[in-house]
Amino acid sequence: WSSADDEVLLQARASGLNWQPIAARHFPNKTANACRKRHERLIERRHVDDWDTHKLELLAQEYMACRKEMWDILASRLGERWAIVEAKCMEKGLKTLQSAARTAHRK
Repeated sequence: WSSADDEVLLQARASGLNWQPIAARHFPNKTANACRKRHERLIERRHVDDWDTHKLELLAQEYMACRKEMWDILASRLGERWAIVEAKCMEKGLKTLQSAARTAHRK
C-alpha cells in the first residue's frame, strides 16, 4: 500500500462506498477484505497519532505514578521483579508479545 493508495482508500470509504466497490474501482489487484483491513489499520494509527503533547505528558505522569503497581501483577505471576518485566516488555514491544502469545496458544 502506498501513501496515495491510502488516501484513495480513505476518500472512497468516506464517500460511502462499500468494500467490494472500493476494491473493484480503485484496487483491482486487492480483495475487498484487504481494503477493509487496511482501512482499519489506518484509522487505528490515526487515533494513536492524534495525541498532542499535553495528552502524552499526562500519560507519562500517570504511567510513572502507577507503573510499579501495574507491573507487579505480571511480575508476581512470573516470579520476577517488576522492573525486569517492565524492561523486557518495553524492549520486545506489543506486537512481538502478541505474536508470542498467539504462538503459545496454538501449542
